[in-house]
Order: sequence, then C-alpha cells, then structure tokens
Amino acid sequence: MVHLDTPGPDTGIFTTEEVRPRSKPCKSTSRIVSLPRNHYKEPPNLAAGFRSLDLSCEAPVRANLVADKITTDAFRITLETWGERSILYAASATWIEHKAYAKDCLFGQFDTHDLPANNGASKKGAQQENSRHFTFPQAFKDDCDVVCWLNRIDMASGDRNYRIRAYATNITRTGFTAHIDTWGDSLLFGGAMCWIAFPKRKRYVQFGSFQTGDVRSWSNPIPETTSQVKFEDGAFKSHRPAPTVLCALNMIDMAGNADLRVSVDVNDVDTQGFRWSLKTFEDSTLYAAGASWIALGFA
Repeated sequence: MVHLDTPGPDTGIFTTEEVRPRSKPCKSTSRIVSLPRNHYKEPPNLAAGFRSLDLSCEAPVRANLVADKITTDAFRITLETWGERSILYAASATWIEHKAYAKDCLFGQFDTHDLPANNGASKKGAQQENSRHFTFPQAFKDDCDVVCWLNRIDMASGDRNYRIRAYATNITRTGFTAHIDTWGDSLLFGGAMCWIAFPKRKRYVQFGSFQTGDVRSWSNPIPETTSQVKFEDGAFKSHRPAPTVLCALNMIDMAGNADLRVSVDVNDVDTQGFRWSLKTFEDSTLYAAGASWIALGFA
C-alpha cells in the first residue's frame, strides 16, 4: 500500500502516478483530496468512476475504486487491486460531489455481488447479464437522465477477451434499471458502477455519452479514436469560463491476450463543446470502448 497524506486539490481527477510511478505497482494507491474550504456544512455525497486502467494480463484483471473517510473538508480516494497475482500498474479516476440531501442530483451504486444469483461468482463467474431496479428516494419533478461510470472490474484474462458495459434503461421520474453486462466468451467475476441522476433541463449542466462505435466499427481496432461533442445551443454562456467536463469509462471491449490498457481523455473544452479520445497503447487491442460525461458550467 502506498498512501499520500499531503492533500491534493479538488480537481475531479486522481491518478496513481501522483503517488508512485507506473514501474512500482502495488495493491493499493491512495491520497487525501481537499474539499473547498467552508463549502460543505455536512460531508458531501461522492460518485466516482475509472478514467483509465493499466492492468497485467498474467492473472485476472481486477481494479476497484473507493472514496471514503469523507468529511466536510476532505476525503480519501483509493485505486486498488487484490489477489496474489493481479497487478495494477496504473489507473486514474474521476469523481463528482454534491451537497448531502440534494434533491436535484442523486447518486447511487450497483454491484453484481449484490444479486443473489451471483453467489460464488468470485470463483465460477457471474451471470453475463446483471440488472437491478432502483427507486429514487423521491420522484423528480421533470424528466431525468442517468449517467453510469464503472468503478470495479474483475474479469478473466488470457484466452478470454475483456468485455464489460454499464448502462441504464427504463428511466422515469421515479427510478430506473441499472445494468452491468458482458458478452461473447468473456468471463465476468464481478463488476460495479456508480450512477448519477440529474433532471434533463438542469441549468448550466449537460451530460451524455460517447463510444468508439460513433466513429468506427469494433472490427477495425486502432490505438486511438477521437471525435467531438457539441453542447446544446445556449447551454453555457459564451462570456463565462468553459465548463468543467468530468468523464469516466462505461464500456470496455479488448483482447485478453495482452494487458488491459484503456483511457478516456477530454481536451479543447469551451462553451460550445469538447474533443474526446478513447485509446490504448503498446500491444493491447482496443476493439471498442465508451464513456459518460457531465459538463458543469457557471451561472
């Protein structure tokens, strides 16, 4: 375990390389993050997802993201793996926070291990399709949408490809159904996702998703796929600073015969939109990947 107790800024992004180099992997890498001073009267709610992963293929690929020890001033964020042989070379995370008891923004978590049908899944594998219905504590007054970010994966490697997808269906003002699926020959031991529910017409907020399939076929893998997202007209004031775009992975489809290396990046952000990229490196093959994003603007 490697931990950095010196508080880092509340940027919405954490990478293990803030704490240690990629060449010195360990089971758990963490640091303290400072929250804005005097901003919260109670510990805020947090939701977090993977922004990048770099995991060895020599054993099951395992990664977990935890945000805990949350106070009004700070919290701890951890990226970890487990098991004797699993290796996490590097990873990064994105998080979003909101005041406790907020009615216009709800956070939650779905884990395949919570399903009775997956008892013993850590050894034999979970179902390929996993879902659970969530009812909101109180109904939204207007139509809403749900953003999903992966924050735990546990999959076989070697002769089985890495495939996992987190998404939401049946979204209404009162709830939705969360899904974590795999497909083909992939063996999913477990997975987890956070979910973030917003009203669709919340001022100075935009959200959505993108994937490599928006640009190319999965059967034409390339190391990096890029494109652009355009915000709705007038969503953000042109004379104000560019919004903050928070983005994390919601889908991975990669060859299992090499390390799992995947990342999502956002660049060239302005009040009109941004450019995204989904990529891998070295000998890894990225058939497809996807991510969900939230843009937070200024009044």
